[in-house]
Amino acid sequence: MKDYYVIIDCDPGIDDAMAIMNAVRSENIEVNLISTVSGNLTIEETVKNALKLTEIFKVDIPVAEGAKEPVKRQAVYASKAQGTKGMGGFTFPTPKKKPFILKSPDAIHYFLCQNPARNTTILCMGPMTNIANLLIKYPEAKDMISRIVFMGGSKDENGSTIPYREFNVAYDPEAMQIVFNSNIPLVMVPMELGHIAYFTPEEQLKIKRANAVGEIFYKMFSKYNDFHVGKLGAAVHDSCSALFLSNPEIFTVEPAFIKIDYHKNDGQEYGYINCDFNAKEHNAMVCVDVDIEKFKKIIYGNLFYYN
Repeated sequence: MKDYYVIIDCDPGIDDAMAIMNAVRSENIEVNLISTVSGNLTIEETVKNALKLTEIFKVDIPVAEGAKEPVKRQAVYASKAQGTKGMGGFTFPTPKKKPFILKSPDAIHYFLCQNPARNTTILCMGPMTNIANLLIKYPEAKDMISRIVFMGGSKDENGSTIPYREFNVAYDPEAMQIVFNSNIPLVMVPMELGHIAYFTPEEQLKIKRANAVGEIFYKMFSKYNDFHVGKLGAAVHDSCSALFLSNPEIFTVEPAFIKIDYHKNDGQEYGYINCDFNAKEHNAMVCVDVDIEKFKKIIYGNLFYYN
């Protein structure tokens, strides 16, 4: 029996793809729904990618089509990093499956209600637009969500811009503020973990040699314009949040108070997470480290399932 129910909200995305594989292969969580949102790419591309990933990973999980644009802002996609179709050097054929009959937030609310314990975990690996729209349309949904584990933000203010402009937050900070205001318990997996959680070129060859799924990941990584670790390898930020669900024991977490602030850079205002570990009150747990050897061992094990 699975330990708990999970709804994934994502914008696939290379690292989303690997995270989804890890989530669906976990022995202790049950993924009820994959909800897609615009972010890395348009909603048309992210929903197609999610549908195809369920086919490749051989799982019968419904995929819902979510928000086309942020709550208030214009969409600015991340195709420079992910490729025009979101999967780097790999192009999916047209999926055979169709999206779920309900769109987000209705699909999320439907599956929240299907859990009799009313304690579903939301794993959010993209902008929080769908979750914000859920809470606006169905305020009672916050009482059906035990926690939200999300990949996003930075735990400090070091980076190419100060404060650091992390994509998932900057794409739709207003949505994230709505989620923070809900007081749903939060676990933040900051982008810095991707500086540790990456696969070197040699490790990517190991992935390629594993099986057909490994070859697909290898092709994805071949055109992954990773701005975080560069030539060192391919960062898999989103897999950190997925593995936190299945294997929390390999992570170090600390309590903090997190909030959305805004900063102007080159005349443009963007949102970022202000993360205060010294605050008297805390509203989130923040992952600050991961055992990278165990992290990779788990991912290899999930991948070898397809042998």
